[in-house]
Amino acid sequence: MYDELTTYYRLNGISALDFCCPLFSSCSQNFPSTFTTAKESFISSKYVTHELPRIVFISLDSGSAETDPALKTLESVRRWEEEGENVLGLHRNKHWYRTHELAFTLLRKFKDDLKLEEAKHYFAHINSAKCCENKPGREQASQLLFDNCRRFLPGELEILDPDIIVTQGKWGKLAIDRVFPQLASPDDIPESLSEVKIIALNDHPVIWIETFHPRYSGFHTKNRSHYSQYEMIVRKFMTRTTSNHFFPIIDRLVTSSPNIEGIEKQKTEYQKESLMTSRFDQKVTGTLELLEYPEFPSADNPTKADCEGYTYISMVQLCNLSVKFNQSRSIACNAFGGDGGKIPVIPERQTWEWKQGGHKIKKFVLISAAENYFREAGIDWK
Repeated sequence: MYDELTTYYRLNGISALDFCCPLFSSCSQNFPSTFTTAKESFISSKYVTHELPRIVFISLDSGSAETDPALKTLESVRRWEEEGENVLGLHRNKHWYRTHELAFTLLRKFKDDLKLEEAKHYFAHINSAKCCENKPGREQASQLLFDNCRRFLPGELEILDPDIIVTQGKWGKLAIDRVFPQLASPDDIPESLSEVKIIALNDHPVIWIETFHPRYSGFHTKNRSHYSQYEMIVRKFMTRTTSNHFFPIIDRLVTSSPNIEGIEKQKTEYQKESLMTSRFDQKVTGTLELLEYPEFPSADNPTKADCEGYTYISMVQLCNLSVKFNQSRSIACNAFGGDGGKIPVIPERQTWEWKQGGHKIKKFVLISAAENYFREAGIDWK
């Protein structure tokens, strides 16, 4: 996962060591003397090995940032947070302590002996704005940074492949709102908890908890008072999405093998691959509306390389590729819901529509969904 993320950051120009973002001049224009380039995300070691449910926190910007790029890589950030951070020494009402507290609350039912200060080994934290203006008093970054960086979050989340997403504040919410298909919530999520939603990511459901940023009073009056409900919902959700096995799966096989370390690992690791088919079987109809006209590859028949850095291709491009690979346009169209989304499909294959400003309706599909579709059809899309 670390290698895949490093490659993703580099290809998109937001690597700490090889920063070359094409939006740099735009983002840095208001605070050129204090502006610092991208800081990579915090991805803990046991988040990668998936020993407990994966939680990703999506926050705002860093508020203040290190100037040395070598201290902003995935490994440097991970080492500091896991080995150098004294969680119990953090201010109780600040953002970072509350982040650990919520992670601990959501995970403690899956590991009986988990301590609050150990939660840092099991979650990931990403910023909606990758660079930092370093405004006085850690003031929030300008809207421009969040708007420009929004394009990077979907691909990053696909690599991180979380079970739970917690957005902290407006910009965290907008980074994923209506980007991923939303699924119907189960009956055990009360309507009063409108901040809890179910979305689809990488062919499986993900629980999304939308919170205020911990620095604001709304977090303490609304979100923190719902901790016990979030905890119960997450536990039931993970039980449901792992084919009714309590999480983590406990392997009760008795063996005489002396490989105790291997047995313990087998007991605690989340068997995601074997359960994937039971995690996601809901189908939906209809189309989804895009809030802004998306960027997409310019080629009529884009290659996978052409699609690097983009989230969508147009339905026309999908159909063009289908014809190129000796399939009819109608087969590809129907695989993504047909005309008007009348055919039931898995949520990732819902068509996205742009129909604002008096323009002709234009349809788009997720590149990740197109790639999976071609793979299932036995097409080697390169």
